[in-house]
Amino acid sequence: MHKETARLIELDREHSLVVHIGAILGWDQETYMPPKAIEERASQLALLEGLAHQKAVNPEIGELLSALETKNDLSDDEKAYVRVVRRDYDRETKLPESFVTEYAKAASISQATWAEAKRNNDFKAFESHLARMVELNRRRAAYLNPKAKPYDVLLDLYEPGSTQESIAAVFSKMKAYLVDILGKIRSRPQIEDRCEGLRVSPKTQELISGYCMKALHYERDRGRLDVSAHPFTTTLGADDVRITTRYIEDYFPSSLFSTIHESGHALYEMGIDPNPEFRGTKLAEAVSMAVHESQSRLWENIVGRSHAFWERNFSALSALLGEEGDSLDLAGFVKSVNRVSPSLIRTEADEVTYGLHVIARFELESALFDGSLSVGDMPAAWQTKYRDLLGVEAPDDRQGCLQDVHWSMGAFGYFPSYALGNLYGAQFWATLKKEVPDIEARVAEGDTLSVLKWLRANVHVHGSRYTPGELIEKVTGKPLDPVWFERYLREKYSRIYGF
Repeated sequence: MHKETARLIELDREHSLVVHIGAILGWDQETYMPPKAIEERASQLALLEGLAHQKAVNPEIGELLSALETKNDLSDDEKAYVRVVRRDYDRETKLPESFVTEYAKAASISQATWAEAKRNNDFKAFESHLARMVELNRRRAAYLNPKAKPYDVLLDLYEPGSTQESIAAVFSKMKAYLVDILGKIRSRPQIEDRCEGLRVSPKTQELISGYCMKALHYERDRGRLDVSAHPFTTTLGADDVRITTRYIEDYFPSSLFSTIHESGHALYEMGIDPNPEFRGTKLAEAVSMAVHESQSRLWENIVGRSHAFWERNFSALSALLGEEGDSLDLAGFVKSVNRVSPSLIRTEADEVTYGLHVIARFELESALFDGSLSVGDMPAAWQTKYRDLLGVEAPDDRQGCLQDVHWSMGAFGYFPSYALGNLYGAQFWATLKKEVPDIEARVAEGDTLSVLKWLRANVHVHGSRYTPGELIEKVTGKPLDPVWFERYLREKYSRIYGF
């Protein structure tokens, strides 16, 4: 390793430590912080964001990168590391420190306001904060690339290389087959949801979550489970990856699958293992949010909602449910958690309609940033979009445009990652089935470790060593293609609904 690389790693790790300290405060804000502490917490986070920014734009980083970029004897890992650090450094140096701290403080207050507005079903209380986050993101995009469309710049932050046009092209194909599959399902008798209305205490749901985490090999000595308004995963260090869930007493599958989903995120973070010399650096971070989502969606849906998974685990679930679970049997439960029906809440949506929820958000975000939609008109625009795409209408904004935390954080451009994650996940799974033909039989016997080991060896281990496009081709031998998700859905739901 070159001495310049070693020094760059040293500076990078210092930056990561500050970021992780800020993440601890963010995690506390979403879990245990008293509501009245928000003003000082916002100032604390702004201070830490400023310190992190100072470390990220240290001129020495630029000098080291320039020196390394002239060398022709870098190892493959060094080349990948220089590429990743260069991308971040160029981005960070374009953002003034005053803007970074202003953004952090506004986002912290916005999140707290959103949580309160959602509880009270009061969009007006949140409207000015949403407008503020849109304005700040316009400014951020202008700093990063004033020649590009603002939304293109924001999308690239989460899925490198993506644009509004490229995602719209993929979503156009997805929308066509999702609508077709949904139409075929609607032509068949609907499945009864036998989980709906069962009252399961938060304590029992916590035990169910713990069981599922163990079944998926989540390492409890490297993380923990807590409760938040919106389930999330946060990395506070290489050996501290925490998840949250939420408990709905009359619909326990919500927490069950939220926990499996977030465990999938955490398993990815726990499995990133590049060259030990690069531990704790940007090379040891996820390659993109869509690849990240592929892991959570794969575990939640392809594995977690499969008949094979519950063949081994249903008896334990039934025992934990006790009398409340007496009306459930294995076949009825699996059908219930795979029931397809257009609904209001993205995080509760089935696999077929979920993509339509994401497409709705993508189209609304596109309109916000091209100026055709004003923030004040969002509630009405949301209702129109949901009527057009899903045929449903929210009775209030709590179940409408206030349901997600993302916009309060300023995470515009993030939502497409969820649907792209489905595509990555289906393509990874198709390759896994080809390479391990008896994988479903193994899962039915309780062997989820075979799935995890394959993902660790093929996806997790690399971190950011490859770009998303390079990774999918390396793992599957093909570029990302929406057809694999279509094939998965058609095979699964034709079997469930008999079309």
